[in-house]
Amino acid sequence: MTARDWFEKARKENFAIGAFNVDSLEIFKGICLGAKNKKSPVMVEFSPGEVSYFGLKDIVDMVINAREEYKIPILLNLDHGKPAELVKQAIEQPGFDDIHFDGSDLDFGENIHETREIVSKAHSKGLLVEGETDKIAGSSEVHEEEVNIEALKGLYTDVKRATRFVQETKVDIYAPFFGNLHGTFPTQPDLDMGLITNLAQALGETFLSLHGASGIPAVQVKQAIKVGKIVKVNINTELRIAYRDALAAQIEKEPPQYKVYDYSDEIVLTVAAVVEDKIDVLGSGGRV
Repeated sequence: MTARDWFEKARKENFAIGAFNVDSLEIFKGICLGAKNKKSPVMVEFSPGEVSYFGLKDIVDMVINAREEYKIPILLNLDHGKPAELVKQAIEQPGFDDIHFDGSDLDFGENIHETREIVSKAHSKGLLVEGETDKIAGSSEVHEEEVNIEALKGLYTDVKRATRFVQETKVDIYAPFFGNLHGTFPTQPDLDMGLITNLAQALGETFLSLHGASGIPAVQVKQAIKVGKIVKVNINTELRIAYRDALAAQIEKEPPQYKVYDYSDEIVLTVAAVVEDKIDVLGSGGRV
């Protein structure tokens, strides 16, 4: 099944596919193991920083090898791809299923122009494209500061503008801002269910994604999938936390261990447990 096939199945059957960012080999293995344990399709994704660390070709090779080893559908996505040159390189690198071009920093008209060009190139290679118009606040870290949710509401996605963007660019997936935040914060996120419902109705067959799912209560994620027909849910920070905590626990053990690979098994299992919990929330388990 292609990425489109999986997203169509997810929308029809009211579940979402987890799109997990890969910061390290241990996190990659943890994602794959968690998905295998749950018999779930999964998407692994790489931000520009993560691409810089691994390299495009090595990323593709990792995924190809993992598909054979874990015997599950593993989709590959470029996450928040920018600048446009990196996006075009990923399109030309065989192996990706989905390309997310993040033009939210651009003028709206320029974003449409750049996204339309990327869609044309990607579609010629059989790839899906995800687009974004409104910068989703935060970053994939643990934040200590409180968030003024009311102040952010003025920056939420506008339905009419999103509709125009989708119609003019022909993106396959749209990433809205409706109360979701990148990273974790002391302030609990409050997703605007009315807005995501309206977006789902206005955008028709265009798939919707939820970015910044780390820290969002499970009940809100489930409701957003239900009312917004969301098919792709991005998760990053909680995996980073799991990795760091597991590594710290291994380093503190006595006697000290100096073989780095001796730390890996526990890290992989810790990350896998987080992935399994998220798959339960998303409802994608048992689909393979």
